[in-house]
Amino acid sequence: MNNFAKFFLNEDWKSVSSAPRLFLGAFGKHPGWNDHMDPVGLVTATMVEAREIIYGGIAHQIEHAAWDKAGPAKVLPGFDHVIHWRRLNESLTGLVWSSQDGKGRALYPMIVVAHSVTRSFSWLAAELFPALEDVKAKCRNTNSSGVVIAQIKGVEQNLLGRMPDPNRVPTTTGLGVPGWTAYFTQEPMVLRRVLHHLRRNFALFTPGSQEWCQGDKGVSRCLRLPQIAGATPAESLNSWISFLSTQLDPAVPLLGILPAGEKWLDIIVGEPSAADFFLLRARATGVPIVTDIPYEVAADTKADDDRMAASVARGFLPDFSCLNGQPATANRDAAAKWLVRFRPGSRPGFFSRLFSS
Repeated sequence: MNNFAKFFLNEDWKSVSSAPRLFLGAFGKHPGWNDHMDPVGLVTATMVEAREIIYGGIAHQIEHAAWDKAGPAKVLPGFDHVIHWRRLNESLTGLVWSSQDGKGRALYPMIVVAHSVTRSFSWLAAELFPALEDVKAKCRNTNSSGVVIAQIKGVEQNLLGRMPDPNRVPTTTGLGVPGWTAYFTQEPMVLRRVLHHLRRNFALFTPGSQEWCQGDKGVSRCLRLPQIAGATPAESLNSWISFLSTQLDPAVPLLGILPAGEKWLDIIVGEPSAADFFLLRARATGVPIVTDIPYEVAADTKADDDRMAASVARGFLPDFSCLNGQPATANRDAAAKWLVRFRPGSRPGFFSRLFSS
């Protein structure tokens, strides 16, 4: 089993009560540095690995000229994205935007990310997203590396001061779910297409199987999904990730990528490969939206699909997985127990090392 599956977004927060519940950092290109930035604030192991994965994926596209070869008809002109990587109650959330270094080289973006635990998505949307936008604005308006570093540290401290008691913070992920369920109540056949796509392409991520992470390198699957009509982009992002968490193994990290001003979002399931990041700038003409694929849905799944649609019609996310038929709560509990195995007791905890006296 690979280290990504065991340790990514699975830090040992509970073992050290003094560890902050949020860290803010940045990497990429900025005029304050003549080449790639010295990473700022990437304190946790997850943040370091996220940089390697995301930046490595972008580098892969640049070095292979993948976006250039595809052409402007199939590729967005630059970077302007929200990212949200979730695994149970732990997440890494950030912004990606077009930037350049001090010598004017602009192939790579600047990226700011926040690693947090037990923060509901509602809190992230209300508190973290505006703070990240403020960081983005300040970074775009300065050529000073010192200003960038001070801004990130200052915003991090401000956010920590606004965080409520973690024991009283709801960990449900309901933002956008009412709009999502209302849409699919009106479009049950579209929901059936999504379920058909999951059964056909995502069996590796069946709850409890761990088949996706048995090798030295985990596997991934990508899907492009529509933003929900009438919902904000953040609501669409959260509702889709929350839905997939009821269908796929909740122990599998889900990376949501939301391009500004577009009608879709992308989700990378599992351990991303470098090639997966082509979709970061791919237009809808280059990567189809799952709900637009004219699947002929199998009749033998109709009973399960109808049962799922009934739950959605009541305003709730599905309460069982289409992949193993088990209750979503049971799958979530099993995933949580599986992840605990790789925290302190089975390894030296990162926060135990960082905050030990």
